[in-house]
Amino acid sequence: MLEQASYDELFERASDQVENRFLMSILLAKRVNQLRNGAEPLVETKKTDSKEEVVFREIIEGKLEWTDTRNDSEEVLLDENSIELNSED
Repeated sequence: MLEQASYDELFERASDQVENRFLMSILLAKRVNQLRNGAEPLVETKKTDSKEEVVFREIIEGKLEWTDTRNDSEEVLLDENSIELNSED
């Protein structure tokens, strides 16, 4: 498990795994929503961890995988749950 880090530090570490900040923001928002709706975390957590911290750690530790299938349609899929990106999101 990663040591306590600030959101900025976590974002920077996760940026090494994700090709751009826009995609990172979308992945973060979608995965946080999944966790809030009952999805199980893919990393060890503590009661004090925020959902955002959990998602950053999932990305940093390589536990969260996604496939960018946007090409001409705007869709990104996560391995655990299908997530579509469109203008209504």
